Amino acid sequence: MKVIFKRTLEETLKISSIIIVIAASALGGYILARNSGYSTVPAFQYYLNGILIRQHVVVFFLVNGAVLMTIVSSISSGLIAGEVHDGTLRILITKPNSRSTILMAKILGMITGCSILMFLGLTVLYISELVFGNFDGNIVKGLLHYLPAYIIYGYIVMFFFSSLGVLLSCVAKRKVIALLPLLVIVIMILGLPIIVRITMELSGNGGMASKVYAVDMNYHFGSMFRWCCDLFGGIHGTSNQLDITSILMNAFSTMTIDMDLTRSDSSSSLTVANDVIPAIYILIVYLLLICINYVSSFIIIRKKNV
Repeated sequence: MKVIFKRTLEETLKISSIIIVIAASALGGYILARNSGYSTVPAFQYYLNGILIRQHVVVFFLVNGAVLMTIVSSISSGLIAGEVHDGTLRILITKPNSRSTILMAKILGMITGCSILMFLGLTVLYISELVFGNFDGNIVKGLLHYLPAYIIYGYIVMFFFSSLGVLLSCVAKRKVIALLPLLVIVIMILGLPIIVRITMELSGNGGMASKVYAVDMNYHFGSMFRWCCDLFGGIHGTSNQLDITSILMNAFSTMTIDMDLTRSDSSSSLTVANDVIPAIYILIVYLLLICINYVSSFIIIRKKNV
């Protein structure tokens, strides 16, 4: 088991994966730092909220988004399918290792390696922000405050994609067949819903039917990300600052306040948490899916014809 664990860990921590994580995180930190300047001196909390919101978006879409999702998908989809295609699974089975032990060692090696890559990405992101940004101690403290939230969310992403990838890998005979559905899901989380949402806004049909939220994976992961941040103080800002999270994560929505309530000549807007489906319910469903995927993988591998 130790040999399989070590080999899987080494495959996960390839030089190419490490370079991609470092480069993407450094770029994200650089962009954040270079776009956090100001021409006038704003209130401290307003300035901090603006930086934090941009940092949340970079973590959601880049560090724990496209980079982590793709790496986990690539590794998990080849855990068993790659061994079957190469004919090496038969060799592993002939040794004193049960199929369940082989799969467990591979999963543990993959999770350990992906955890290291996630911590590396978040570390490089913060270092890049500090190197290229002109932040005082209070700003730095505020930025670091959400690191535990990013770690928790990273593990949600990691376990969901790894559980689904392992399941597909146990079913498929080639890695590419197992990988393609995972890449489609990444697009459904980070790309397609945003395009649809922007199109609806431009056409004047900004509202979404409640049934759409049940299949909007961008909303699901955005809500879980917001839930993680809420554990450490929440995501705060003005309506203008939170507009980007409304469009890109759908974790917030804008509601119009009647002019009779605002006592002004025109109505105004208020950005509130989008809880069409409570985040805790979404989290429970995804945790159940993770458990089902892993249990199904162990059942399939025991009966798999290799």
